[in-house]
Amino acid sequence: MTAVDGPPEPPREAAPPRPRRVLHVLKYYRPAFTGEGVFLERSSAVMQEILPGVGHDLLVTHTPRPAEDPAACSTLGRVIYLADRPLGTVRREIRMVAWFIANLHRYDTVHVRTHADWYFLTYLLTRLARRRLVISATLDDSLPVLTQQYRASLRKWAARGFRLFDGFISISPKLDAETRTVADAARCHLIPCGVSIPAVQPDVRAGLRAELGIGAEELVLLFVGGLGARKDPLFLVRALPRILAARPDVRLLLVGPVLEDAHLWAIQDEMGRSGLAGRVILAGEQRNPHPYFAASDVLVFGSHLEGFGTVVPEAMGHGLPVVVRHLPGVNDSFVLDDETGFLFTDEDGYVAAVTRLATDAALRGRIGAEGRKLARARFGMRGVAHRYLSVYGFDAPPLPPEETGLGATASVLDHRFHEPISAPAKAQPLLITMVDAEEAFDWSAPFRRDAPDVTSMAAQALAHRVFERHGVVPLYLVDYPVATQDAGRAPLREFLASGACEIGAQMHPWVTPPFNEEVNERNSYAGNLPVDLELAKARCLTDTLAETFGTVPRIYRTGRFGAGPRTADILKSLGYLADSSVTPHWPPDGVVGGPAANWAFSARPYWADRERTLVEIPVSAALVGRLAGTRAERLAPWLLGPAGRRLHLGGALARLGLLERIRLSPEGMTLEEAKRLTRHMLAHGHRVFVLTYHSPSLAPGNTPYVRDAAQLERFLGWLDEFYTFFREEAGGRFGSWQEVRGQQLAPPRPAILAAA
Repeated sequence: MTAVDGPPEPPREAAPPRPRRVLHVLKYYRPAFTGEGVFLERSSAVMQEILPGVGHDLLVTHTPRPAEDPAACSTLGRVIYLADRPLGTVRREIRMVAWFIANLHRYDTVHVRTHADWYFLTYLLTRLARRRLVISATLDDSLPVLTQQYRASLRKWAARGFRLFDGFISISPKLDAETRTVADAARCHLIPCGVSIPAVQPDVRAGLRAELGIGAEELVLLFVGGLGARKDPLFLVRALPRILAARPDVRLLLVGPVLEDAHLWAIQDEMGRSGLAGRVILAGEQRNPHPYFAASDVLVFGSHLEGFGTVVPEAMGHGLPVVVRHLPGVNDSFVLDDETGFLFTDEDGYVAAVTRLATDAALRGRIGAEGRKLARARFGMRGVAHRYLSVYGFDAPPLPPEETGLGATASVLDHRFHEPISAPAKAQPLLITMVDAEEAFDWSAPFRRDAPDVTSMAAQALAHRVFERHGVVPLYLVDYPVATQDAGRAPLREFLASGACEIGAQMHPWVTPPFNEEVNERNSYAGNLPVDLELAKARCLTDTLAETFGTVPRIYRTGRFGAGPRTADILKSLGYLADSSVTPHWPPDGVVGGPAANWAFSARPYWADRERTLVEIPVSAALVGRLAGTRAERLAPWLLGPAGRRLHLGGALARLGLLERIRLSPEGMTLEEAKRLTRHMLAHGHRVFVLTYHSPSLAPGNTPYVRDAAQLERFLGWLDEFYTFFREEAGGRFGSWQEVRGQQLAPPRPAILAAA
């Protein structure tokens, strides 16, 4: 190379590949109840864990769009309803075809979970677009059965139409055997419904039993399913007196929605005639049935028709012995008499099996243990999800040895799951001080694992002089290096022992074990990590903090505000009650799947799940100025984002008083800006404020905000003056994050249905 050649140009990065997506098609969708819908919600979460780069959307063809988006699963990117009201067959078909023409290009695979296109037009469009096409048999809909539903003159054409499919999935041996009589065996796949068994807290059994009025020693028979003739819980009620004759303290717990009013009335009549009002509990529909498995002793299931009957292996996975009606080719391959459960064909067989279990605790233990082993080995959701991805045409990586057991019912980032927590208009403003207690590192250099300097924690005493003057008890969000080194944890232990602070968790993934990822910019955001690794790091951090400080942390923050699509699910699984990983109008640029709409986030706290167990408490930040709250505010992502920074638009807009974004922090914000932000937020109804900064800022030279002693003095003066302003001018007070969660308590469980 000659001197005039100059250095070689760096290789150009290839354009990112088009995101891969699967479209699932269902006729009827009722989240948390409809069998195939529930399985889709659970399996999509696990498929997302195995292949995070593959997205999943759901098209619902027959169920009209509900008034409120149920937001049942955080890993279904979109739930699309074909219509807002019931449609006739022809109109529905026209709308389906139009939708497929407009949207099919977005997807790699279409999985028809219930035969929805009787004219085969959308199936044909899918094949013409060279998309993979898969159909499921889930109840009584194997290919021969589907073909027989057409008029005799059309059956030949229907059979040819089904040849358009690349794959035929059956969830039971019976359905698979029927489909193989008319389809190429190479295209047939027997894939049962998988089960996910989340960890249930030890005290759930006793707590739920007490809530339902069930004694600790009473024997509970559990039924989970819709109250209707096909599932036939009435059969279980009619047989109960014979079981009570052998064991008088038996309770029958029926969990599920009412599908047929007449069936419910028949159950209530039977309860009245047989004197069972105190023995049968109608618990209604429950979004999460797992606590009811934990609170019960035996699953009883008398359904007359099932494609698979997921509730049975689910109960087995919880270690419950099962007594179920024999459905040949459906449940006899895993409910093995006197080994993993009992099958019955009539009332005498049912009563005999239940009576044996009711009167023999050792038998219940043996059957439950064997059933648990079989269910988890054969129906574990990871293996099932992996097989689905293969049928979809994706190369999935080898499976990790353990399942995460996570649900997908919460999201820090997805607005569909959020419900604001409103404070009374005249409530006294509350200020919470949160300190990111972390190691010092060079913010401009690449991330490293070998530089966990936590000596700046000794300097926190400087801020505590200010805190004590104002009665502030800060929350330290502690990361792993601080918790595991005496220089970091010792000062915090002293503050905690004297009641001068609270302790929460902060995740810096690059310095938190296990170290299974490459250290780089992308992986510095916890939400970008594989879900099982993000969970493992969060669990390690949580356990370490509990051991270090003698208290289990209940509030969490992802370092760099890098929450991901499953962070909320992880926090729920670990028992967290609150998160503070959102800074409105400061979206982290490097989070994969992070919302560009982060600019639209409000600083108001909100529930991150429909069960109201996890609350998000954002850092206080807002857009302030004459353009704030107007249509022009929609331009903020461009005006104040990377493009605007290159053109120095932010400074110009701020000087003109038009638009500026301000965060409540002494780092990079002047005291006047903080006051302006507070007045703006108060005027717009905010009553919860979060002030935050990084602990290394109290040792000069660690952060860009405090380089010398003079800047440190101004930093501490900022805190002192702001607390005075907040108390005296804003009329506020200083308190704990726990008060936010207490403003609106979680609702009670749905009321137990009273027997008429």
